[in-house]
Amino acid sequence: MGKYKFIIIALSVLILSSRGDISSRIKMPSPEYPVKDMGLKNAILTADKTGREAFALKDLTYSDSGNTLLNDIILSFNSPSADLRKDDTGKYNIGSSSYRFIKNYGVLGGGGACFLKKDHKVEITPSKNLWLGSCNDLGSFSLEFRFRPIALNDNSTLFSRVGYLSGRKNGIEISLWNGRIIASLYRMFKSSSGMRYDIQLLKGRALKPDNWYHFVLSFDRVSGKLAKYLNGYEEEVIYATETDSPYEGVYEPCFECIDMPAAVIGENFNGYIDEFRISCREIDNLATEQASAFENYKKLKVKGRYPENYSGMVESPVYSFSSTGTSVALLKWDEFLPDNTFIWMEFRISDSLFSRSDMELKWYRIINNQKNIHMMTDSSGNYLRGKYYQWRAYLIASPEGKYSPLLYDVELLYRPDPPPESPLFVEAVSVGDKYIILRWNKNVEHDLLGYRIYYGVQSGVYSGILSHINGKRITNDFNSNRKYIEVRISNDIIEENKEIAVNPVLDYPVFENTVLYFFAISAYDSYKPDTQHNHESLLSREVKARPFAGSEIKF
Repeated sequence: MGKYKFIIIALSVLILSSRGDISSRIKMPSPEYPVKDMGLKNAILTADKTGREAFALKDLTYSDSGNTLLNDIILSFNSPSADLRKDDTGKYNIGSSSYRFIKNYGVLGGGGACFLKKDHKVEITPSKNLWLGSCNDLGSFSLEFRFRPIALNDNSTLFSRVGYLSGRKNGIEISLWNGRIIASLYRMFKSSSGMRYDIQLLKGRALKPDNWYHFVLSFDRVSGKLAKYLNGYEEEVIYATETDSPYEGVYEPCFECIDMPAAVIGENFNGYIDEFRISCREIDNLATEQASAFENYKKLKVKGRYPENYSGMVESPVYSFSSTGTSVALLKWDEFLPDNTFIWMEFRISDSLFSRSDMELKWYRIINNQKNIHMMTDSSGNYLRGKYYQWRAYLIASPEGKYSPLLYDVELLYRPDPPPESPLFVEAVSVGDKYIILRWNKNVEHDLLGYRIYYGVQSGVYSGILSHINGKRITNDFNSNRKYIEVRISNDIIEENKEIAVNPVLDYPVFENTVLYFFAISAYDSYKPDTQHNHESLLSREVKARPFAGSEIKF
């Protein structure tokens, strides 16, 4: 019944009604289908070079090289600016500070700093034995803070550690530009030949005033991955390496020794800043703890004699269609496959609700543009149709850990299986001695299996259901009339259906002459008959009739 409809599930969903032409599009991520509901195992949501969102592998190299970073500086802004003399770790001296302290305001409690005036800012004094004052290899690092802009001014600087004595900018600057937060690293990365390079991360979503954001800038010294995150989303990635690929000639991150400028927070910024933190891992410790990281992780990993391609997984929640018995005729996805990468998927479906972690319900391996899933049968002989469904995609990296595939929109072509229409023109056409004859128009659905007659002695309260007569279902073949069904209900029919009834609550009142009875008819289809998954129509309009033996005077 109905025409095939499209759903885009993973990053974009198109849902069409099973009746009529009303349609709507749901974009994922969205409030209805947030990424946080996706099960991501070694996978992340990122963006390709065009800005299109896609799922990709988080770690290409067989081993997560993310050692725990150590806090270098923390500013929680839980005290007025006049009391700010050192950062929370006690390592850094605060040269000067001016901001409006808002008690019990911020993200993690305590308070927050509000920067409103032109002279509002915090200056941090660097030291040669600390990260902000070092001119050696900075190792792996992470710079993060939470902020809430009141105005999005392009000259706003949320954080800056930039020197000029070399004649050119050198250092890190986090600022607002064109309504977005950007990261500029000036002459921060040095090649093996001594050349220094600027790197800017300019991509990202537009900010909205009066919203809290969590910003992170991170660099992995082992792979060379430089990434910018906003509210947990990876907005842009650049590999600071000689080949623009991970692990191959990673540039050394370092400040220039000729300069040691103060670090500044909140200069010309109009808004709130809270929980500022820089964490780092020295290169010597990285080399000691991961001696093989620079060489072995970028090579093909071997288990015994067999190479293993590293993979990640994107797993959907358990979604639902509008009705049981829904048929999935096509499942496909968009993908970008660099050399030697691969994507494959599994799918499962059931009429019974199952959990995401269900180990009993079988997964079926599928390929892209998989057709006719609904024609497959399971071990019980039932077709793979249902109301609840789930998919999961496997992303396979190239063997050397250099490239990740990208997974875009996932689409299902599906056909709902709505219940039949309610029977029409129901009427009681005749009564007699403890019997009543009902008539209604035949339904025309192609998968119609039969009808049920609901009856009782109170309007809207039905204490008996009649579906069989003389051992056969009440179907469109019940009588020869091409237009309507006519059924004679007597106590024999009531007794027959009472004996096969599965509902112990029903008492099946027998017909007594002169008692008024109420009737309504439903239609049901052939999908899993006599189960809770079968599709049954709404009840028809109610009719009433009173058995009566009639006059005893015959002339």
